[in-house]
Amino acid sequence: MRRIIAALIFMLMGAGGMYAAFEYHIVQSREGWFFIPKSEAGLQDTYADIREWEATTWKNHPLLAQSLIQNGKGNLIIQSASNGIFDGFLPNSDKKRSAARQATPAIRSK
Repeated sequence: MRRIIAALIFMLMGAGGMYAAFEYHIVQSREGWFFIPKSEAGLQDTYADIREWEATTWKNHPLLAQSLIQNGKGNLIIQSASNGIFDGFLPNSDKKRSAARQATPAIRSK
């Protein structure tokens, strides 16, 4: 009897997991984790780590982008799409600024 109950519990957990996978996107962004309802049921883009995505990456995931916009999280697309947009314009600018700060000694007034 215990085995039957355990099997039923695991089947219910599996069914719940599949339902969640078909109905929700699990999105990891710099702001945290989000469970976004899907606009269309399916297994595409069930999990997405968008922290390092660029604008070109979003072209391959239109359903995820649509779901984020429909659920008021379009700002996540803008934040991740801006990754690397200025790389060609400002090469190594952060490294130069931090090196300049370290090379300049602090001047104390007497």
